[in-house]
Amino acid sequence: MYQALYRQYRPKTFDEVLGQNHITIILKNQIKKGNIGHAYLFSGTKGTGKTSTAKIFSRAVNCTDLEDGNPCNKCDICRGILDESIMDVIEMDAASNRGIEDIRELREKVVYPPSSTRYKIYIIDEVHMLTRESFNALLKTLEEPPKHLIFILATTEPQRLPQTILSRCQRFDFKRLSSKDMIENMRSICDELDIYAEPGALSLIARNSDGAMRDALSLLDQCISYKERLTYEDALDVLGITSTDILFSIVDDIIGGRAEKPLHKVDEIIQDGKDINQLIKDLIYHFRNLLIGKSSKSYADIIDMDDGIVEAYMKQAEDISLEFILRVLDILNASEKQAKWATQPRIILEMAIIRMVNLDTKNDMEARIAQLEQAIGGGQLNIPKTTKTEQTIGAVANRERQKKEPVQTKKPIQTMDGSKDLNLSTIRGEWAKVLNIIRAENVRIKALLREGKLVSFVNDTLCIGYEDGYGIHKEAIDRPDNKETAEKILSSYFKSKIRLRFIMSDEETKCNDEDGTDEIQEIIDFFGDDIVKIKE
Repeated sequence: MYQALYRQYRPKTFDEVLGQNHITIILKNQIKKGNIGHAYLFSGTKGTGKTSTAKIFSRAVNCTDLEDGNPCNKCDICRGILDESIMDVIEMDAASNRGIEDIRELREKVVYPPSSTRYKIYIIDEVHMLTRESFNALLKTLEEPPKHLIFILATTEPQRLPQTILSRCQRFDFKRLSSKDMIENMRSICDELDIYAEPGALSLIARNSDGAMRDALSLLDQCISYKERLTYEDALDVLGITSTDILFSIVDDIIGGRAEKPLHKVDEIIQDGKDINQLIKDLIYHFRNLLIGKSSKSYADIIDMDDGIVEAYMKQAEDISLEFILRVLDILNASEKQAKWATQPRIILEMAIIRMVNLDTKNDMEARIAQLEQAIGGGQLNIPKTTKTEQTIGAVANRERQKKEPVQTKKPIQTMDGSKDLNLSTIRGEWAKVLNIIRAENVRIKALLREGKLVSFVNDTLCIGYEDGYGIHKEAIDRPDNKETAEKILSSYFKSKIRLRFIMSDEETKCNDEDGTDEIQEIIDFFGDDIVKIKE
């Protein structure tokens, strides 16, 4: 009968246990010196080797032919424990034997000496599942056990154990395995089985095993049953994981404020049979890598991916603020919890995408509200200046004649030759450079401008149009602060006074027949001749 890889390749000596040298060295030295305790607590996440180490320890303390603290696995005792013909090593699952009656029965049995071995050993797995009464019943035996008895308690949640139990055990904490160790172990197994596996496929399996070798071998077992040659694409299909390229594309759409495209991509991913909960996890992992790339100088070691992918993360992180990444992770983590129990997890994911797309606008609004509250609390209110015409309209004073300081912008790093005739064709040819300069000033403004198209340039007015579905971008860029910043950078770059006009695609005729006269008159009518001053 076929045996699963994680059982077939379970470590049989301390030296074969991966990534737990801080534990295996101590246990080997205790066995060699005869300093063996009566109760051990093995704690750590699933699949890190707790039960395997406990079984190795049970053979080593009884082995008749030790090899540097390791069981020989050849003597009668070792073979008898391995094939379970010797009954002096008892493995008990506390999840299904958690009642006080089970522990009382155990207490009655432990008093009898072992039949074939030096020590009788009880391995109690998931010990945190025992009831409070069961722990109390076990306490006396742990405190004063018979000389022939050793308890090995294993748990993933040591914080749930009473302090009275913890204080009577030697505690060993098992660490998550590194991706490097898991990949090397899987590579060795594939070579032994004569199976070809791409390094990218093994790396993908390791990243999705959360440091658990057992989970990694289970996933590998599943993948090699799919095809004899394991490729990266095959691993993606079997594991239901979304490819890195699609994730980068979805995040680009979110950064750019495009809601429709990522929704279509999510639909395609779901139609391909991918799991929605796994997709949310993939997005969380993606933004986690962006967070590391934005925050750490040694990001290449922490992200633990190929250099090419790490560079792609760093490039994408340039256009995102740290605050944006943190808020996105909050949204995704909350969505992951909701999707686990939702009857329609797809809706949870789609809602999360909409929130992330509109997050930048929301953040801007919150910042403006906070600024307004601070101004009101300080007893003064600053009113931003708005530029409407090719002439510079004088500052509009309030009743107390307070004036707002002009918006300061960074000086562009380069400018165009002012001697050239400025027309729409010239602006289009320089547009990519202009956007890069704007990005250094304000990433959000650059993203908003990128979604529009250059329509016309008449009377020093550059008209930019937005297609249906991008009205929110048009409204956001048309706000006074955003518009003024863009106009200042454009005017500085082209060495010519330029004003901007933003329209929807069905309003293109408006770009060619306005010279700003009506706008000036509207301002004069609103504020009065005594306040507005037109500078030539």
